[in-house]
Amino acid sequence: MQILNHPARAVTLITAGFVLSLGLLLGAAQAGAQDMTTMPHPAHIHTGSCAELGDVIYPLTDVGGMTSGTPTAGDMMGTPATDTMMASPTSMDAMASPSPMAGEMSVTTVEASLSDLAAGGYVINVHESAENISNYIACGDITGSVTGEELTIQLESVNDSGYSGTALLHDNGDDTTMVTITLLHDQM
Repeated sequence: MQILNHPARAVTLITAGFVLSLGLLLGAAQAGAQDMTTMPHPAHIHTGSCAELGDVIYPLTDVGGMTSGTPTAGDMMGTPATDTMMASPTSMDAMASPSPMAGEMSVTTVEASLSDLAAGGYVINVHESAENISNYIACGDITGSVTGEELTIQLESVNDSGYSGTALLHDNGDDTTMVTITLLHDQM
């Protein structure tokens, strides 16, 4: 205990202990944040229904991130909503929010009119990840009445994934439709 009797050494040891403890706490917090990050979820418009999926007709931008193999931010340029999103890093950051019940989003413009999609026989399906593409996490049949220039469909949880949400289909007036998917994950 001679070390603690010397004031300079005692302060150095206490400071070192504090810095070490702070480093351990920050490391644990960072590891916890990494554990909460989400993988991008591939999404598609298929023929068929949620009960019986058919072929992929339109690939959609991954929900919660933008990765290769699906439409990218460059593919979405030219629509007012996507131009605004591309200009705002905070909007892009919200696409893969790791907090409980936080929304994960994607926006894609597809080369089909809303009236064609709403006529029936189409479904939006969301997959767990590119690596586990055969595991579906949310699905919604494209049905219902178009109100104004929009149709909202519910995406129901599939395979006890805990994911559910909505897809907003907006008629762009030029035989294209903007599809905005918002997924929520109940981590409770």
